[in-house]
Amino acid sequence: MTETLMLTDDEAAAIALVAGGAWSALLPTVDEDDEDSVVPAIIRGRRSMVVRGLASEDGLLVGDAAQVVGRLGGGPRAMFLVVDAGGSWVTAGPTIYLYGPTTENIEMSQLVSPAGVHAFRIDPPARQWWALTQLAEAVFNDGFTTADGDERQSAAAWLGLTREDGTRAIQVAKGSVSVAQGPVTGTFASVAAAVAWLAG
Repeated sequence: MTETLMLTDDEAAAIALVAGGAWSALLPTVDEDDEDSVVPAIIRGRRSMVVRGLASEDGLLVGDAAQVVGRLGGGPRAMFLVVDAGGSWVTAGPTIYLYGPTTENIEMSQLVSPAGVHAFRIDPPARQWWALTQLAEAVFNDGFTTADGDERQSAAAWLGLTREDGTRAIQVAKGSVSVAQGPVTGTFASVAAAVAWLAG
């Protein structure tokens, strides 16, 4: 595989269909709640992947695209993204997904750009999960800079982990960290304590 496979939102939507629910990454330029937006995106994505040699004319993924799909369902999956005060995703912030059997054995990373470009890297450098926890620590310590112009203001980061018993996520803002998703509610004294709960 090439070092990094770049896919557009349209191509990612087509891959999501092939993956059959193994993948649920966010798509910045496709309204995933609107069938009239999703269906044309999938058609465009399939056509584009055929042209790029990532799929056969009958829609079968080949080469790098097939390698990516082969790792999408390998969970647990970790994610990091930024939200505004209302809890809506801020596409201008970093959006990162990790795939692999454990947080210590990440087989693939995915970075989503605000323009709707997905960068997949198979066998990324070690300590990917640790790097996401350090992003959360940075938000806890420093918060966010003020947004420019009409950009939405970032208010918090979500750090999540999909486990065999479901998904757990924490919400981190400057000086605070709390449960965003999981079997309990509450706050934590530190990001380290929250990360221990995510993985525990």
